[in-house]
Amino acid sequence: MTLRKRKGDFMVPLLAKMAVERKCDFEHVILLGNYELSYALGRISKEFGISRRDSMESVGALREEILESIGNRTTEDERMARLLRVIKEMDKYTDDYDDQMYELYVMGFE
Repeated sequence: MTLRKRKGDFMVPLLAKMAVERKCDFEHVILLGNYELSYALGRISKEFGISRRDSMESVGALREEILESIGNRTTEDERMARLLRVIKEMDKYTDDYDDQMYELYVMGFE
């Protein structure tokens, strides 16, 4: 992750990452918006061995591609199983896109 010139620009990715990681510990949670979804997609892709994309234009389109790649597979990791469930359940994302969403997606792989 590269730090941006403006103070505070690194906070959005950091907060989204922390929120998703914490949510993996609880049963009844939802993802809130494109930033959390972007990070979650990176994490779940890594878990299921899905190759990292070099770019993305839409979080929704990436979500559909990843879910299609996963298919009916499951994971023994309880936290990742929860994360997959909330990704599948999420239907409140937008077509908005900015570079921090891709940055979060990449962070999910690390």
